[in-house]
Amino acid sequence: MATKKPWADLLDGPGKPGSKRASAEEPAKVEVPPTTVYMHTLVGNPENPRTDADYRDDDSDFRELKESMKSVGQLQPAVAMSREAFLRVKPEHSKALGDAQWVVILGNRRFHAAKQLGWTKFEIRVRDRLGSQDDDKLDEAVVIENIHRKNIPPYKEAEFLQRMVERHGSQEKVAERIGKSQMYVSNRLALLNLAPELRDVVDTKQLKVKTAEKIAKIQDPEQQKEIAAEELRKAREPKAPRKRAVAPPAPPLQNPVLNEARSAEETAPVTTAVQDRPDVVVPEPRLHEPGTEEAATAVPWHDGAALMDMAFARLDAAQRSAFILHYFRRISGLEAVITDMRGDLSPQDRASLAAILQQVATGLEQD
Repeated sequence: MATKKPWADLLDGPGKPGSKRASAEEPAKVEVPPTTVYMHTLVGNPENPRTDADYRDDDSDFRELKESMKSVGQLQPAVAMSREAFLRVKPEHSKALGDAQWVVILGNRRFHAAKQLGWTKFEIRVRDRLGSQDDDKLDEAVVIENIHRKNIPPYKEAEFLQRMVERHGSQEKVAERIGKSQMYVSNRLALLNLAPELRDVVDTKQLKVKTAEKIAKIQDPEQQKEIAAEELRKAREPKAPRKRAVAPPAPPLQNPVLNEARSAEETAPVTTAVQDRPDVVVPEPRLHEPGTEEAATAVPWHDGAALMDMAFARLDAAQRSAFILHYFRRISGLEAVITDMRGDLSPQDRASLAAILQQVATGLEQD
């Protein structure tokens, strides 16, 4: 797998002092100290892939950098080239440089932070060799810094990589120089086939880069735009809330006269449900040894109140309704219903229950 390009190799070559890459055949180069220059003599790289949005306080990373520089100063010099060395490689940017004597290649965020802080001086390390014809690493320096920090807009990155392919001859060589795989380079270069209308959509992160790379492999620009529009529509849709486990519904509030006092053991939740199936005969429960786990989960046929508690804890509203209605379908005659309802209630409780049933009857008729 490709590895990140060592900065010493990129900027100073393998002979940086103290580096294990130095050899007897290639003597170590003398480290050049930083140079302090006036801010008005500096200009940012005209081909810097960052946008103005990267240099505003609403970007948290930039805001933190600026606060740090305000507190402790400039801890690391920026990498710059002289005007003459830069224009030897990029003569088309002569007008953009104005009267500046130095061009910031690496460290544009530090440079912009210093400008916003009102600094008059700035530290740089001069690396004119980045633009020499024998060792042209200017684009590589810009691309590697931003690719590995994930700061470069994808389409602009593709344009940089294409120029490197033209210079070095193959995607494999470019991949080796920037410390990425050949597949990475190939996928990014595919973005160059995007319809013009989609390029800013990718760079502004409205469309995910992986999605854009797949769309870019479609030859028809109109089909590209249709698929991209559908992806953007999906991205704008509100996302469905994540499903969470729903607790069993709480038992409905009951009339106090019907709530018999029960022990904690009798009202403890059980783990076995009863299905409402008129065509199924429920078998008698198996006998279990007291104290066993199976005994704890047995259906309490001997306790009608506990059985009803189990039903209320396990059944939703629709199944509770089926449970109650099926009782009336199975019972034989009104007298049997009255007998069951009377149970062992006191006369006062029976009167209260009768009043409740009358209200139920009125509600059913209205419904």
